[in-house]
Amino acid sequence: MQRFEERIDVAAPVDRVYAYVSDMTTHEDWSGNGLKVTKETDGPVAVGTVYATTAKQFGTQRERSTITEMSPGRAFAWDSVGALGRAHHAFALEGNGGDVTHVAKSAEIVEPKFLAKLTGWRLKKDIPEGLRRDLERIKAHLESPA
Repeated sequence: MQRFEERIDVAAPVDRVYAYVSDMTTHEDWSGNGLKVTKETDGPVAVGTVYATTAKQFGTQRERSTITEMSPGRAFAWDSVGALGRAHHAFALEGNGGDVTHVAKSAEIVEPKFLAKLTGWRLKKDIPEGLRRDLERIKAHLESPA
């Protein structure tokens, strides 16, 4: 399926932005639909760490998310498997050497199930809107006074 990407500039250093978006538990703060995240694997967070997620959108959606990339200050990615199939999510970060970070968030359903194929027309609208909302919430959180 199609890959979607949205971008925003955040007035925060790249290390702070990376720390926030690479902590799966903070995804509850900025993701919509009442997302709940629970770490399933033991040990420190690394590539391969697995989380269970639950959200409320068109009923209860349960997914299993696995971290696929952790490049501090540059990129964070994970794959989620659920009712739509396997989706790849990623953040790409670029700092300006100061207090502004260019943040790109992308999503792609790489192994769509029947439901994703059936509702593809709707996903093409909903995914970009969701990416934009996520980025706006991340920006608001990171730019708010501590």
